[in-house]
Amino acid sequence: MKAMKGQDFKKKSSQVFARPATRQPILGICGLSGTGKTTLIEVLLPELVQRGLRVAVVKHDCRDLVVDVPGKDSDRLYRAGADVFLLGSEEFVRLHGDTGSSFGFQLDQLARQYDLVLVEGHGQTPVPKVWLLADDETGPPGMDAGADGNAVLKVFSRGEARTVQVLDFLLHWLQEIWLQAPLWACVLIGGRSSRMGRPKHLLEKEASSTATTWLEHTVALLQPLIGDNIALSGAGFVPECLAHLPRLPDIPEARGPLTGILAAMRWQPVVSWLLIACDMPDINTEALTWLLSRRQPGCWGTVPCLHEDGYVEPLLAHYDYRCAPLFEQLLASGSLRIGQIARQSKIETPLIPLPLRSSWHNINTPQELARSREARAEAGLR
Repeated sequence: MKAMKGQDFKKKSSQVFARPATRQPILGICGLSGTGKTTLIEVLLPELVQRGLRVAVVKHDCRDLVVDVPGKDSDRLYRAGADVFLLGSEEFVRLHGDTGSSFGFQLDQLARQYDLVLVEGHGQTPVPKVWLLADDETGPPGMDAGADGNAVLKVFSRGEARTVQVLDFLLHWLQEIWLQAPLWACVLIGGRSSRMGRPKHLLEKEASSTATTWLEHTVALLQPLIGDNIALSGAGFVPECLAHLPRLPDIPEARGPLTGILAAMRWQPVVSWLLIACDMPDINTEALTWLLSRRQPGCWGTVPCLHEDGYVEPLLAHYDYRCAPLFEQLLASGSLRIGQIARQSKIETPLIPLPLRSSWHNINTPQELARSREARAEAGLR
């Protein structure tokens, strides 16, 4: 391979990158007393849970709390399928299962653990909201519809059709918010490459003097989809044209791919991540597009399977930021096998379409490399 100008990275990066602002899936169900806020949420919850959504309900500015009493608001919402948080002069939390969470989180922290946070409140509740009109109301008191952080996004009149209308609005709004999460890619480099005998990310895409490296090829495929939202995990030399990309230092207590995804999620905790190994030279745009097309509310990750044997491919996969606690738990357990995350119910494991499967083929030895290049040459591929 010809000599390249570039950047070597061993221990830590001096680069500093701002964290993006992220709109969280937090929506207020607001209105005056007696407009049916709790009843509406109670009816919506089974529909949302049936769609695989994990929902938290926060009752804002509660007074005179009476909890664990059948028929009370907190009990009704819990039984309808939500984890319940009551915020006011007193505090109470009631959870489905043991999440390891203590009460007192702010709403944005809650949104990192749930697909949707519904806040039952009033006009001053500081979240984007829908407003339920009372019988004698024509609009929200003293508020205008808009798009800022305290806006009334939609107004609904009382009536038989209100539940269906709110559900339809909520599902469309949630889909939009979900896909607005910033998307980054973490490319894993710097492995020992002991079987290959040289760094795999610096191998030439083709055996020619004008060929780019595998790493450059991967970055070039990603850029039309996500721009320069690309970070490199691992030590080692990179070509000069990629020296501007963030370099993520390894986490001392982790090794292998786990250190890469954890470093990425700790660095940018509210973005959606593609994790990509550097040793998949046949990766293509169609495969990346298919992987990203599977993002949807309720799905915390897509870790696909090459075959019907259920064996997953976690090194070309998508992980939502809500996966961060799952990876942290994996690290705490002493396991380094990130494929175990696919056992979680919020992770999808679809079968990769046959025409795309070559993108998931990794190459570890000179013999595999030679066979791959020979096969591509016979097929007339570059």
